[in-house]
Amino acid sequence: MSSRLLAPLFVCTGLLVHAEPVKLAHEPALSPDGKTIAFGWNGDIWSAPTEGGRATRLTSHSALESGAAFSPDGKQIAFNSEREGSKLLYTMPVNGGEPKQLTWHTDGCDVREWTPDGTGLVVGLSRDFSWGRESRTARIAIIDANERKAENVLFDDYGTDAVLSPDGKKVLFMREGSESWWRQGYKGARAGQIWLFNREEKSFTQIISDESENRWPLWKPDGQGFYFVKNGNLWERGLTNGKGTQITHFKDDLVVFPAISRDGKTLVFRVRFDLYQWHPGDKEPLKIEIDAATDVEQETTRVVLEKATDISYTQDGLQMAFVSGGDVWVMDTELKEPRQITHTGEEEREPVFAPDGKSLVFISDAQGQTDIWKAVPDDRKKAWFENTIFTLTKVTDDPEADERPKFTPDGKKLAWLRERGDLMVADADGKNAKRIIESWNPVSISFSPDGAWIAYSQEDEWFNDDIWLMPLDGSKPPFNLSRHPNNDSRPVWSPDGKMIAWTGQREIDEVDVFYVNLLAQDDEKTKRQRTLVKAREKIAKGSKPSLPTKSVTVTRKAEPKQEDKPAEPAAAPKADEPKAGEPKTEEKKQEEKKPEVAAKPEAPKPPEKKPLTIDFEGIHDRIHRIKIADTRENSLVWSPDSKKLAFQSQVEEKKVTRTVEFPDDLKPKQVGTAVLTNTVWIKGDDVLAGLLDGKPATISAKTGELKTMSFRAQQAYSRADKQRAVFDQCWQVMRDQFYDEKHGNRDWNAVRAKYRDMAAEAPAMSGVTECVWLMLGELNGSHLGFTMNSTTPPTSGWREETAHLGLRFDPTFEGPGWKVRHVIPKSPATRQESRIGAGEIVLKVDGLEVSPTMDMSKVLNGPIERDILLRVKSGEIERDVTLRPITYLTARRLLYDGWIEDNRAAVEKTSNGTLGYLHISAMDDASFQKFQEELYHAGAGKDGLIIDVRENGGGSTTDHLLTALMQPRHAIALPRGSSTPGYPQDRMIYATWQKPIVVLCNQNSYSNAEVFSHAIKTLKRGKIVGVQTAGGVISTGATTIMDVGTLRLPFRGWYVLSDGQDMELNGARPDYVVWPQPGDPTDHQLNKAVEVLKQDVTAWKKRPQPKLIKATERQP
Repeated sequence: MSSRLLAPLFVCTGLLVHAEPVKLAHEPALSPDGKTIAFGWNGDIWSAPTEGGRATRLTSHSALESGAAFSPDGKQIAFNSEREGSKLLYTMPVNGGEPKQLTWHTDGCDVREWTPDGTGLVVGLSRDFSWGRESRTARIAIIDANERKAENVLFDDYGTDAVLSPDGKKVLFMREGSESWWRQGYKGARAGQIWLFNREEKSFTQIISDESENRWPLWKPDGQGFYFVKNGNLWERGLTNGKGTQITHFKDDLVVFPAISRDGKTLVFRVRFDLYQWHPGDKEPLKIEIDAATDVEQETTRVVLEKATDISYTQDGLQMAFVSGGDVWVMDTELKEPRQITHTGEEEREPVFAPDGKSLVFISDAQGQTDIWKAVPDDRKKAWFENTIFTLTKVTDDPEADERPKFTPDGKKLAWLRERGDLMVADADGKNAKRIIESWNPVSISFSPDGAWIAYSQEDEWFNDDIWLMPLDGSKPPFNLSRHPNNDSRPVWSPDGKMIAWTGQREIDEVDVFYVNLLAQDDEKTKRQRTLVKAREKIAKGSKPSLPTKSVTVTRKAEPKQEDKPAEPAAAPKADEPKAGEPKTEEKKQEEKKPEVAAKPEAPKPPEKKPLTIDFEGIHDRIHRIKIADTRENSLVWSPDSKKLAFQSQVEEKKVTRTVEFPDDLKPKQVGTAVLTNTVWIKGDDVLAGLLDGKPATISAKTGELKTMSFRAQQAYSRADKQRAVFDQCWQVMRDQFYDEKHGNRDWNAVRAKYRDMAAEAPAMSGVTECVWLMLGELNGSHLGFTMNSTTPPTSGWREETAHLGLRFDPTFEGPGWKVRHVIPKSPATRQESRIGAGEIVLKVDGLEVSPTMDMSKVLNGPIERDILLRVKSGEIERDVTLRPITYLTARRLLYDGWIEDNRAAVEKTSNGTLGYLHISAMDDASFQKFQEELYHAGAGKDGLIIDVRENGGGSTTDHLLTALMQPRHAIALPRGSSTPGYPQDRMIYATWQKPIVVLCNQNSYSNAEVFSHAIKTLKRGKIVGVQTAGGVISTGATTIMDVGTLRLPFRGWYVLSDGQDMELNGARPDYVVWPQPGDPTDHQLNKAVEVLKQDVTAWKKRPQPKLIKATERQP
C-alpha cells in the first residue's frame, strides 16, 4: 500500500491536505547561514529547515520549476521556470511571492548560483558559440540581477557546473562529464574534469582529470580548496597541495546535487531518494527528514479511453478484443460498447481469440511476472460483450517472460515465445508444454492449416533472418527455405496450405514480397493450363440438365384389399420368412421409407483431410519475388480463400495497402491509402480488419472503403499500482534483454527491491522515471535511458521566440551598435538581397537603436516567421537591410558547415594542397552517401585523406565505410595513351580510396563511430589521432513501456577482434593523444593529423610498384 494513504490528514483553509514525505528532491540550495534548504520537488520550488520538518511550497505553477539558489544576503531565491515555454530565470522573495523575470532569451539558461556580491547570477547557456553536442555548446555567463542587460560570457569555451570563488576572481567548472548523472561507475574519456579559470589572467588550469567522474565543484569559504563529487562520493581537495580526501563512503549509491552554505559550515546533497546534511568534522552525513503538506490526491485514477493498442477479432469478424489503457476489453461491431475483462495496474497485451471464439488468451504482467492468461465468459451462450463476469486463469506460471501467444488453426495447440525467443508449444490449456525451438532472438511463426508444420523466421549468429520449415512433432530437422544472405522474415502460410509468403530484403532500401509453391505441380502449371481447366468446368456445368428445385413426393402403389386376395393354406414359416402377422421384409422396408414424406438429400460427408504435402526437391527454385521498386513491404495477410495476399507498402514516408491475386495477377493493386496494424482478413464481409490510429477499422478488399469504429471506455486504476507496474516492466525488460546477463555484476533482484516501492509511492510519473534511471544507472552501461511520453497539450496560440540574424557579434566592441565579427554560412545574412559582411555594424533593429550592453532579446523577440528591418553601417555609409531570421537551433546547425570549410581550408594550407579532409557527422546512410560524394570532392588530386569522426554519435555504417576504404586490389588497369595505373571504378562496390588515411576521433565519438575507430586500428588501415573514444558500444533498440514511455534496450555487445575485449568501457585509444585546451582556438588535433599523414604519404610513395609489361614486351 502506498505510504501516502497512511499519512495524517489536515484541514487547512477549507482544503483537505495531508503530510507527505519529500523524496526525490532535486538541486537543493542552502541559505547563507545553512539553516534553510530550498529544492525542487514535484515540479515546484520548496523550502524547509535544514534540520528537517515541514516544507513550504514557494511556487505553484503547472510548468516545471527547478534550480533554486539563495542570494548572498539570504533575502531572495533565484530559480528556473518553464512557464513561458523556455527555461527562463526568475527571482522571488525567500518566503515566496510574485516572481520577477530576469531573462527573456528563449534559448534558455540554467541557473547555478549568485555572484558573491549579489549583483548577478552565474548561469549555463547555449547560444551560437558552437555547432557540437550540448556539452560542447555550453558556455558560462553572468546575468545581471537588477537590470535587463547583455549576457556576460566569462570565456568562449565549453564548461558547466561553474562556481565563483569567494572573491569572484576565479571559476571552478567541469568539462566533459557528458554521461548521465545517475550512471554509476563510468570511467573513460567522457568523465568529468575539474578546471579552474582565472578571470584576471584569462588563464586555465586543469585541476583533476583521471578518467573518473569528477563533478559539482563547491568552493570552501577561504577560497583555498573545494568540495566535489568523485565516483559518486563527496571529496575535498586543496588547491595548493592537490591533496584529496574522501568524505562519504556510499558503496552502491551516488551523492548527487551537492550544495554548500556561504559560511561553509553546512553541505547538503541527495543520496538515492533522500537529502542529507554534513558539517565539516562530522563522521557521517545525517539524513534530513522532510514532509510537505499537499492536496490529497485520489488513489484511484479515472480516465476515458478512446484508443486501443493490440486487437484480435473472432473469425466471423463480429466481435473483437483489444487492449486500451493496459487492460483487455471486448466489443462488438454494432453496439460498440466496450466491456472490461481485466482490471489490473499491470499491463495486459497481445489478446488472441481461440479459433472457436469461446475463449481468449493474452499476456499479463499481473502478480509480478509475465504470463499467458485465459479469459472465458461466464455465460457462453451470450456474446462476449453481453457478459459482465469473466473467469480468468493462468495458462503459464513461471518467472521467464512469455509473449506472442498463437493458436494452431484447429485450436488444439497453443504456441508462444519465452524469454528472448524460445518457441514453446503446449495443449490449448497450457499443459504438456515443450520447447520446440531454442533462440536468442524472437522467432516469427506461422502454422500450416493442419497444424502439423510451422514456418518461422529466425536470426542466425550473423544476425541474418531466414525462413525455416519444421514439423511440429520434431520428426524432421528444420529446413532452410529462403537460404539467402539477406534478411527474410515473417512468413505467412496460405489457408489452403499450398503457399508460403514472406518479406525479404535484397537492396539496402527495398523490401519485397516473396512466395513459394509447396507443390511442384502448382508451380509448373501455366496460365493457359489454368484457364483451360476453368473453361472445361464452365462447359461441363452448362451442359448438365436442370434439376428440379422442389422436393419430389414418392407415393406407394395401391395394393388390393385383403378380401380380394385368394385364400392360401396355412403353413409353417420358413426360417428366412417372417412369422404370421409380421410384415415381410420388403413391406417393412416400405413402411420404414414413409413415402408420404418428401425425401431429404443426405448430408455430404466431409472430405477426409489429406496430410499436408511439401515437395522439398527443387523448392528453392520455386521461390518467386514480387518486386516493387524503391518500396518496403510488410504486414502480409492472406485472404481466406488463399487467392489474394494483402500487404503494406512504404515509399519514403507514405504508406499504402496493396493486394496481389494468385497465381496470374501479381501486379500489385492499391486497395487504400490507410494502413492497419494487427491486420486480419475477415471472410464474411471480405474486409481487412485491424487498428487505425488506435481505433478498430476495416478496409474493403473490393472497394477500398475505409470504416473506423470509435469507442469510449471508462477505466479506473490505482495510481500506485500502475507506477509500480511501469517500473517492474522496465526492470524485467532489462533482466531479460540487456546484453550482459551479469547486469553490471549486480544482484538484479535486489536492485528491483531497492527502487520498486519508491516508484509506486512517487507523487507523479516523473518520479517513476527517476527510479527507472537510478535502476539503469546500476548497470553502468551506455545507450540506456527511459523517456516519458509527452503530456504537453497542443497550444492554439504562439509564443515569442528570440530570432537569430545569421550574424555573430564582437563582444569587445563598445558601440554604438553591434559589430559583426562573423557571418554564419548559408544564413539569411549571406543571401544577395540581405547580405551583411563581417566588420559592418548593425545600428538599429526594426527602428530601435541597439548597443552592446543591451539584452538582444528586447528587439529580437517575436514570431520567428517575420521580416526584420536592420539599419547597417559600412564605413561611413548606412543602408537598410530586410531579412528573414532563423532560430538559434538552426544557427548552430549552420555553424557545422562553416566548421567543415574552415577545417578543409586549414588542411589545404598546412599540407600545401596535398591532403584532403572530410568529416562524417553520423554513421547513417545519408552521411555515408555524402561520404561517397566527398571522396572525390575532398580527395581529388590528393595524396592522403583525413577522415574526421569527432562528435559523431554513431549509427551502423562502419562496414560500408571500410568497404570503400579497403576494397581488395588484385590487378592494375591501364588504357592506351595513359601512363597512370588505375582500376575501373564501376567494377567496385563503392567509390573507393586506396591512398593513406588518418582518422580523427575524440571523447564524443560514440557507438558505431567507435567501432569504426577500433576497426581502423585492428585492420591497420591508418593512424588514429585525437582522444580516446567514449567507450559506449552496445547495439541498442527501444521498446514501449505500457502507455507511459520508451525504454532504450542495449541487446548486443561488440568485441575487439584482436584481443576479444568488450568495446563497452573500452574506447579506441589513438596512436597520438591530443586533448583540446580551453581557450585555445587552434585545432591541435587537426594539425597533428596533418603531420602524421604527411609522414605516411611519404612512406606510401616509396612502396615498391611492379613494372607493367605488355604481352608483346614479355620475354620468352
